[in-house]
Amino acid sequence: MANVRPLLPRQKLFVAEYLASRNASDAYRKAGYAPKDADVAGPRLLGNVGIAAAIRVGMDELLERISLKAEDIVAKLELIATADPSKLTGHHIGACRYCYGIDHHYQWRTPREFSEAVELHMLKGEAYAANHPPPEQEGGYGYRKTARPCPDCPECEGLGQPYVIFADTRDMEPAERELFLGVKTTQHSIEYKMADKAHALEQLAKRTGVFKKRDEDVANAFAQAIADIQNRTSRAPINRGKQDGDKRPRQHLRIPEHPPTHSDNMRPPIPGYPPTCDALP
Repeated sequence: MANVRPLLPRQKLFVAEYLASRNASDAYRKAGYAPKDADVAGPRLLGNVGIAAAIRVGMDELLERISLKAEDIVAKLELIATADPSKLTGHHIGACRYCYGIDHHYQWRTPREFSEAVELHMLKGEAYAANHPPPEQEGGYGYRKTARPCPDCPECEGLGQPYVIFADTRDMEPAERELFLGVKTTQHSIEYKMADKAHALEQLAKRTGVFKKRDEDVANAFAQAIADIQNRTSRAPINRGKQDGDKRPRQHLRIPEHPPTHSDNMRPPIPGYPPTCDALP
C-alpha cells in the first residue's frame, strides 16, 4: 500500500459516488468523466489499485457507522420497551376535603384560601347569601390532596378523590425520556404522548432474533417428541387371530369370493326325485 499513488480529485469523486450508489457507470458519469465511455470505463476504474484500496477503506468505515447505528437503535428500543409509563403520568387517589378535617368538617388548605372563599361569598350578593351559608372553618387547615384517603371518612367512605399527575420532563430518566414523545394541550386537558411499547418490544424481538430462536426451540422439541414416540412404538405384527365374539381363529373363517348362486344353495340329490328339484314336497 506504500507504493499506491495518491488519488486525483476526479478519482476521489468517483470513489465517493461509487460508495453512495454502488454503480460504477453512474459514478463515472457523476465524477465528470466522458459519459459515452461510462459503461466500459467505469467498471474498469474499479481495477485501479488506488481506487480499489480507497473503496475498501470507505466500505469499512461505512459498515462501522452502520453497525453503530444498529446498536443505537437496539439500545433505544430496549429503553422504550423497559420504560415505566407510570413515571410519566398516573391516576392517583387522594384525600377528600373532609377526610382529615376536625370532626370531618370541610378542611381548608391555608387561612388565605379560607379568606378568599369568604370574600367571594360576600361579592355574590345578598340573594346568594340568603340561600348559601358563608364558609366556615371548623374543619381547620392543612388539607393535602396527595394524602391517602381516610378509611373512616363519612363523606367519601374512604374512596377519596381521583386526580391525575404529570411528571416534570426535566427530571425524566433515560428510559422515560425515550418513551416520552411530547405534550398535547387542549382547553380542558393535558395529554402526554408516548411511544408504542408493544411495537418496540416486537421490533426488539425481531432484531435480537428472540422469535426465531423460540420457533427453532419449539420445532426441535416437537421433532424430538416425534422421535421418542417412534422409538417407543411396538414393531410386533398385528394379531389378526380372534375378534370380539368370534371363538374361531379369523384365518379359519371362509370368506366367499363371490355371492352364493342358486346352485350353491341346492340340497343334495334325494333318491326318487329329479336332480333339478330344489325343494321337498
